[in-house]
Amino acid sequence: MTVTGISHADSTKSGVAHITISAPLAVSVTVAPTSASVTVSATQALTATVANDPSHAGVTWNLSGAGCSGSACGTLSATSGSPINYTAPATVPTPATVSVVATSNADSNAKDHATITITSAVQPIAVSVSPRIVAVTTSQRPTFTANVTGSTNTSVNWRVDNISGGNSTVGTVSAGGLYTPPSTGGTHTITAISQADSTKSGSATVAVTDLAAIVTFHVDVARTGHNPKEFALTPARVGTPGAFGKLFACAVDGQVYAQPLYVANMSIAGGTHNVLFVATEHDSVYAFDADSAACTQFWKTSFLGPNITPGDPIDTLENGDLIPEIGITSTPVIDVGRGAIYVVAKTKESGTYFQRLHALDLTNGTEKFGGPTEIQATYPGNGSGGNIFDPLRENQRAALLLLNSVVYIAWASHGDHSPYHGWIIGYDAGTLQRMTIFNTTPNGDEGGIWMSGGGPAADSSGNIYVMTGNGTFDPAATIPPVAPDNDFGESFLRLSTAGGLAVADFFTPANQDNLNLHDWDLGSGAPVVLPDSMGSSAYPHLLLGADKQGSLYLIDRDNMGRYSAVANANLQTEQVLTTAPCILCGFFDTPAVFGDRIYVAPISNTLQSYEITNASITTSAGSVDAATDLTLRIPGAVPVVSSQAGANGIVWLIDARGNGTNGNALGPAVLRAYNATNLAGNALYHSDALPADQAGNAVKFVPPLVANGKVYVAGQSLITVYGLTP
Repeated sequence: MTVTGISHADSTKSGVAHITISAPLAVSVTVAPTSASVTVSATQALTATVANDPSHAGVTWNLSGAGCSGSACGTLSATSGSPINYTAPATVPTPATVSVVATSNADSNAKDHATITITSAVQPIAVSVSPRIVAVTTSQRPTFTANVTGSTNTSVNWRVDNISGGNSTVGTVSAGGLYTPPSTGGTHTITAISQADSTKSGSATVAVTDLAAIVTFHVDVARTGHNPKEFALTPARVGTPGAFGKLFACAVDGQVYAQPLYVANMSIAGGTHNVLFVATEHDSVYAFDADSAACTQFWKTSFLGPNITPGDPIDTLENGDLIPEIGITSTPVIDVGRGAIYVVAKTKESGTYFQRLHALDLTNGTEKFGGPTEIQATYPGNGSGGNIFDPLRENQRAALLLLNSVVYIAWASHGDHSPYHGWIIGYDAGTLQRMTIFNTTPNGDEGGIWMSGGGPAADSSGNIYVMTGNGTFDPAATIPPVAPDNDFGESFLRLSTAGGLAVADFFTPANQDNLNLHDWDLGSGAPVVLPDSMGSSAYPHLLLGADKQGSLYLIDRDNMGRYSAVANANLQTEQVLTTAPCILCGFFDTPAVFGDRIYVAPISNTLQSYEITNASITTSAGSVDAATDLTLRIPGAVPVVSSQAGANGIVWLIDARGNGTNGNALGPAVLRAYNATNLAGNALYHSDALPADQAGNAVKFVPPLVANGKVYVAGQSLITVYGLTP
């Protein structure tokens, strides 16, 4: 457009202006930032700049997303104005992008948006290792797994006891977490360190035991009941709720009155395994994988067959002590060097009774050394039954003893039904040939060696110690005994094995006639050869035993005191401590030994501990400790102890009141564990606390077996296994 201006003074004068007319500028909106990455639940500030809006009407904000709607897309701190805050949702939508749109209030066509990508929260790097704790023997190689979070780099570097890759002393660990233990026992820490962040790590514990085997009753031939090579089970771990409990149970074909036995790192079934051996009253012997929850059975050997059955309690006139059959009652013994387990089985064959010594191959259960050997014996003298061994009457209850390549077997009776004697017969472990015979009452009767299933004990000099029950005793007995004054009922005996079994010394309580009269067997308990650390310079060699009346006997093994009609006439050679003088308050157990303490579990009382120092059982304040949470009923319990080379001691026992005999109702065995240094506190663990931890029904006189982080509880047709939970 042209505009002309003319002068009023001189109309001939004028000027021209050229004007261009254009449309108004459009309103525009710009959002900043145009894109952002926001973690879940985090906030991002956004601004909107509006141009060409003379009205300053502002903007309106809203959200949109292909994979979300509403609050699932996040929230805005305001729907108008600028700046505003966008808060991402708590979870990442799919797809994980949201548009935050600003629209001009002056012109709805004027808008802009920011593209927000929502990401998961950034996690700090963390490392965990599983399993958290594992118990192994020296041949087992567990694999540990490292779980790394917070990084895409999940690789780790492994250490053992802070040594990269470990070494032969602490064990080694591969890049894949495979641990190879050392040849010695101990507890080690396995650590996985994040390669993405070396300050982040996780760890686990491996407990290595160099326990080769438990081949005899109550751990060793001294019968101390102490396994010092248990590195996985500590009071802290066992006492932590949920950390210890029932792992699995394995069925067998009969009641298990014999303590199970254990051999580690054994070559069997084409591999190396830890093996558990179990003998039953149904005359069977089993070899199980000791660690298998599937109850892997390597072999089973039965001594039954056509017209061959276990013994019948009706025939033996049994008073319900063994039910419902009598087969293998005593704890066998294992000779690892010869690869044999020795078992005494009682069978009834076409109406006739036999007892036989079997030596079974550890690897396959077949007979070795030309066995079995039928047990037969006679003995000089004019004792009852003509001193002829009677396989029907004689009850092979005491555990077997292997000493200097001879298997020693002891007998008593079934329910005190005469005629019977206390026999000990020794057989060559390599040939099964009979080597020696001993009869406790060759000119009398009874004098059985049953000891509630405990075994003859032995010292380092090759002497054997037993305790006899009711039977003939000759007050005029001397050393060496001379017939007819050579009957030793109600006595402690030291038997020399040099040149055959012979009484080398003895101790008989002054009240032996009263014990005999009232059936208060001295031999209801079993002897323990105490370590020399409990002795004194004058009396370095001690023997401990307990009786049915509730008395503990501490005896000088070098001078046992023999017999005197005056009670405690030889206080320098024996000490008698009566804890509860009554027939139903006595001991039916083998005491356990740990440090300077012994542990006993009498009937109608609780688990108790006594200090033995300087050749004396001390009963002063602070030296006697007793559990407070359990009063035992018949038959009491047989305690054992596990420790880590003398530290972290745990006392274990089975409350067997549910054994179904002696007026007890039938019920589960109850495993209990106590801190060995503080019995007065409540039990660390008891298996009746949780229904899922219940064991099989109880049997009498059998102690638990503790090995390689597991505890094996024998019962009626079931072995229940406890240990550290996953």
